[in-house]
Amino acid sequence: MNADEKGTMKRSFLICVHLCASAVPLICIGCGKPNAANIIVRKENQTLQSKIDDLTRQHEADSAKIKSLEESKGTLPTLPNDRLSQLFTTHGLQFGKLTGVEGNKLRVFIVPTDDHGDPIKSAGTFTVELFDLAQADNNLVGKWTFDNEQAKKAWQGTWPLYTYDLEATLDKQPAHDDLTVRVTFTDLLTQRTFTAQKQIKRTPGTTDEHR
Repeated sequence: MNADEKGTMKRSFLICVHLCASAVPLICIGCGKPNAANIIVRKENQTLQSKIDDLTRQHEADSAKIKSLEESKGTLPTLPNDRLSQLFTTHGLQFGKLTGVEGNKLRVFIVPTDDHGDPIKSAGTFTVELFDLAQADNNLVGKWTFDNEQAKKAWQGTWPLYTYDLEATLDKQPAHDDLTVRVTFTDLLTQRTFTAQKQIKRTPGTTDEHR
């Protein structure tokens, strides 16, 4: 091998060594330890994500509980007593004179009243019970319920009537004509319950000529 060839081989070797030495930092950069700031950021992100997951699960649990309560009891927002006292709300019940039993038909004319005893149109539900108190045993003649929608349809607001007109058919005839009707009203706004009763008479026939 002559001197020129040896010189060429030496230069080639030095170039290779130089290139390899230059590549080492690049490899180290890609394979080095993670940056401390990046580690902190990743940990903070993991902590935040964990909190978000916990809050999401809690929200879903609360939503399920609220839905369950609404389905079982319903929702009914009410006002505080000091504000309710400023409104016209139900404080009692008043029977109409036409309440009675005619044939096998019971008609109850009844209206809620305010704290001054004046009739007011209040939404709510009714339970009507008819008794034959002269009977020693089994004196309940019948029991009927009217939900809010049924009560709405029974409202009579055309003069001279301003009352609920609750009608029911007797499944059995009482043994006596002197009867007692009891009405329980639950006010939809205040959820208060009021009860009133009245002695009535059963009359034969089904005419309305006395109205």
